[in-house]
Amino acid sequence: MGLDNRFRFDELVTEGSKAVISEDTATKTHTFVNGGTTIVSASAEVPYEHIKGERDGETTAYIEKPAYTEHQLKKAVDTVIDELVAPPKPPQPDVVPRPVYDELLDKFEQALEDLEKAQARIQTLEGEIATLNARLTAALVENDSLKAQKAVVDNQFQQSTERYKDQTSKLVTAIIKSTKEANERVKLNGQVEGLVAQKDVLRQQLLTLRKIVSGLEGQVEAGVASLQVQTDAAKAQREAAAAAAEAQRLALQSQQEALESQLSGQAAETAAAAAGFSPLSDNESYYQVKQAGPGTGPSDIEWVTSVDNPQPGKCGVLSVQNLKDSGAKITGVTLKITGQFSKGTRGETHYGPLGFGSDNGIPKLTASLSVAKGSKGSVNLFMNKKIGGRNKPEPDKSNFLNKAQDYRGNFVATFKYDDGTTTKTESLSWHIRKNKR
Repeated sequence: MGLDNRFRFDELVTEGSKAVISEDTATKTHTFVNGGTTIVSASAEVPYEHIKGERDGETTAYIEKPAYTEHQLKKAVDTVIDELVAPPKPPQPDVVPRPVYDELLDKFEQALEDLEKAQARIQTLEGEIATLNARLTAALVENDSLKAQKAVVDNQFQQSTERYKDQTSKLVTAIIKSTKEANERVKLNGQVEGLVAQKDVLRQQLLTLRKIVSGLEGQVEAGVASLQVQTDAAKAQREAAAAAAEAQRLALQSQQEALESQLSGQAAETAAAAAGFSPLSDNESYYQVKQAGPGTGPSDIEWVTSVDNPQPGKCGVLSVQNLKDSGAKITGVTLKITGQFSKGTRGETHYGPLGFGSDNGIPKLTASLSVAKGSKGSVNLFMNKKIGGRNKPEPDKSNFLNKAQDYRGNFVATFKYDDGTTTKTESLSWHIRKNKR
């Protein structure tokens, strides 16, 4: 309200809240009218006549000017007043909106469910691991037992081999001695029989001569001639007996040489068997496949490589000992490979995988040899080293339990003699393990 309306101001000062006429007595609300023309007459409730709405928004209040003591104001400066300070409220919990809470609660319950499934899976795997550990322990115990039994058998085999060698040596000495004695006996028997025959002939001749001398003294010349004929016949008989004895001696000598050759061959075969060699298909020569590098499995050739650390391909040595009776020389060897990677069928890469020559690429299936009778020869065996590394196939990366992949097959080695004949080994096995690391 402007100061120019001094009369209205005086009314408000004098009458107070009674001068405020915009308030409705029933509802106690104020009604404001803008631009009204209705004239409100004075009455018991409206003390003044006025136009309706011209005094809307007016109110009254008391204006007081407090009196302050100067020195009290100075004392109150920088004074901490805590009577009207409310005490600190207790800490309230952290809250989030209900939709966020519900979403987090669903995720938490799902996480608990997944955790229970994972724990159940872990318990199952731990049970399987315990079972596998028990089996492994039993297998190790059985393996130790088998190793002990093998050591006992090897010891017994070594003792039997030594006894067999001693008996064989004694037998050879006795056979040679008896053969020589038999030769001498046959020779002496032949000489005795010749002398007995000569004695009989001479006795007959002497009787004849006596008869001739006593009965036919006149026929001395004829008797002498007859005696000469008989003497020639006796000489011929002696020569025939000597030839027969010599032929028998030569036959016995040939039998002795054949027996000595057979015994020496048996001794060589025994030595080959003792050295770990096995007979070939002709039972005259022997072979041995020796492992090179890691791998202690049941296969004849074991080779281990990996994806991150490829290994060299040399995996073993193939040895042969030539004991063929005919004296033929071994001139070459050929391998026949079967199993995985041998042909590249059904999506597999053709890696070889086993052969001679080199490990850089597919190994060769043939190799040259020169092994005379009684000698030994060997040739190195190689795996294709390209099977290792990140070449396909690889172990299953998604399965953490499957850390390796195994590949298997068989092979047969065929040896060729210079007389055109061949002999071969039994079916041998090969095994490749490809680890992840």
